[in-house]
Amino acid sequence: MENTGSDNGMKKMMFMLPEEYNSMDKIPKPSNPAVHIEQLESETGVVHRYNGNYNSDINRQVAKNLGDQLISDGVPGITEEFVLEHFQFWGYNPPFTIPYFKRNEVWLKLDENQVTYLREQYPNLEGGLKGGSSSSQIKGRTMFGLGCVGLAVAAYAVGYIFRSKTDYRRL
Repeated sequence: MENTGSDNGMKKMMFMLPEEYNSMDKIPKPSNPAVHIEQLESETGVVHRYNGNYNSDINRQVAKNLGDQLISDGVPGITEEFVLEHFQFWGYNPPFTIPYFKRNEVWLKLDENQVTYLREQYPNLEGGLKGGSSSSQIKGRTMFGLGCVGLAVAAYAVGYIFRSKTDYRRL
């Protein structure tokens, strides 16, 4: 989601379609005239991935932290003001997802000079850093969390069933 640049607080929402829609002809036509489809050229940028709930204050803080790291790394042309004006928020989950399991990202487009600088500074990281929700450590931690939640729900359900049976016997 990104700001539209106007003062009315409007946001522009975008969706990425699955790979099966690899042609503009395959995409269903929107029924709402306010919705339009456009193909965007590929871009290179940096991403900070985080989980939990989000709002504009959290997104701005995460973007500021990303900008601070880029400034610390010496990326040319990056300032806090630039980052806060140009970052995009990307959210991937429906609102009813448990906050810990929500995947959010703050993204910032880089120009060719900035990309070249980062590739020269970090030559062993071609293709980006590995991690986030795709790493096996996160998967293991997530599965452990799901298992604990499942165990707690099951224990509560069993306790509820036994209590309800006891209540019925008294009647």
